[in-house]
Amino acid sequence: MYALTGDVLFASFRRGLRNGNWKKLKASERAFFKAALFYLRRGGRIVSVSVLEKLRLLIEELNETRRMRIFRKGFEKAIEILNACENFAWYPYLKKWLKEPDYIFWLGTI
Repeated sequence: MYALTGDVLFASFRRGLRNGNWKKLKASERAFFKAALFYLRRGGRIVSVSVLEKLRLLIEELNETRRMRIFRKGFEKAIEILNACENFAWYPYLKKWLKEPDYIFWLGTI
């Protein structure tokens, strides 16, 4: 499955502090993360799949950069545009534009 060590959690914690994502977490999520970090640092092992999944989501949230957030928002907008514009004549051109990463990034900025 997914091996999770205290070093991985600590590295994510530090990165989250540096990029400001640590403050964006809810207080309960921060407490959960700190408890898991303390438990792993003391030599424990986490075997619960649901706990590992929650920690994986928190790690992804802590490691997310500004560029990743912009690209994700652009991707969501691109999907909305595709769903709304299927019946138009210029649909093939739109599909071509939406395959360009730069265009998706631009969509995330507006």
